[in-house]
Amino acid sequence: MTEEPVLSAAGLSKSYGAVPAVRDVSLELYPSEILGVVGESGSGKTTLLKILAGHLAPDSGEVFYRAAEGSLLSLHRIPESRRRRLARTELGFVFQNPEDGLRMKISAGGNIAERPLASGLRSFAEARAAALRWLEKVELPADRLDDRPEEYSGGMRARLQLAKNLATSPRAVFLDEPTAGLDVSVQARVLDLIRGLSAEFGLSAVLVTHDLMAARLLSHRLLVMKDGRAVESGLTDQVLDDPQEPYTQLLVSSILGEA
Repeated sequence: MTEEPVLSAAGLSKSYGAVPAVRDVSLELYPSEILGVVGESGSGKTTLLKILAGHLAPDSGEVFYRAAEGSLLSLHRIPESRRRRLARTELGFVFQNPEDGLRMKISAGGNIAERPLASGLRSFAEARAAALRWLEKVELPADRLDDRPEEYSGGMRARLQLAKNLATSPRAVFLDEPTAGLDVSVQARVLDLIRGLSAEFGLSAVLVTHDLMAARLLSHRLLVMKDGRAVESGLTDQVLDDPQEPYTQLLVSSILGEA
């Protein structure tokens, strides 16, 4: 990689009481790259994702984010107000449960428009037009713009949450099991949508998933987590086709892949 990373982490560790969740993890995320993080349940991948996104403070280590204007920020050392603004504008987070990332009682259009308005857009007419464009980009019917997410199916909520997060063209997006709980056919549709949007907008993202097929489809590089540690990393095809660590070999052979 010759470009400077959008996001980098050095020596991240986090424990819950006496239980370590993340242990000395370092990584880099480059422009237009999707970094997959895989491992069985309890491996620390979701905790790592929350730290990278600024949602959770590490016990040690730092996350560095290169902002749109070019400055390099220590994500957990900047003022809380600055971090919240970044979360509304330059960073996105797609929750495993769409209900956690959507306001269920306001319209789909209102959900999408929140981020453009937070980014400085002053015209509600323009915000509504932008919401409509994004609704169409995620293959949701235009006539559902004024419906509330509580009226949507699970797959529609997943796509709406994507639209909400991408509406400001964020520099980095964090995806926590974005197809969890969806039927297989709906999962495939959402994955195809993420892949298409990633290619169209040069998306930089960290994808947490237990699904190795999803990781292969979407990720350029892969990080394998076990007991809070990164035990293997590399290009996705290399890691999945020729795993070096016994744990990764178990994952690839599907002994742990469904955990």
